[in-house]
Amino acid sequence: MKWSLSQLKKYRNEPFEINEQVDLTEYLKANNQDVRGASPVTVQGELEMQGNDVVANLNISGSLVLPCARTLVDVVWSYDIHSIETFVPSKEDLQDESFHLMEKDTVDLTPVVEELLLVEIPMQVFSDEVPGSEELPKGTDWELQTEDEFLHEETLKKPKVDPRLAGLADFFDEKKDD
Repeated sequence: MKWSLSQLKKYRNEPFEINEQVDLTEYLKANNQDVRGASPVTVQGELEMQGNDVVANLNISGSLVLPCARTLVDVVWSYDIHSIETFVPSKEDLQDESFHLMEKDTVDLTPVVEELLLVEIPMQVFSDEVPGSEELPKGTDWELQTEDEFLHEETLKKPKVDPRLAGLADFFDEKKDD
């Protein structure tokens, strides 16, 4: 997804339309250990010349396969990113992170799209599958429980008070009041 300034100057009076598909699966897997797979990234939008700068109005969409934070099953996570990026010819024109330096008078969208995707990947995703429909994972010294199972187990662990001694608990509370 590279275009030279000479190509873009032909479209000085009208925007240059973009509709590309790029496979960034290997890049995403190499730079984020949670990414298990990815669909081709669809990049749509337009490039517009504004003086010596090129403004890219982008819509980036696709999906990633990420592990569920609870059960580690594969979850397909869809994304739709909208971004406006500006490419400038010299370092003096850089203003913030949405400004990018052109190399050899070339606008290269690939690193920008890669960066936008990496930033957008969530830290956790959860599967829509209902816990209990399958057995929850467990290991040698641990097991995953639902909240209901945990609360039930906690009520079983509470010490039972012998009804014959229940009156003694009240006796000590009355003595503290004196």
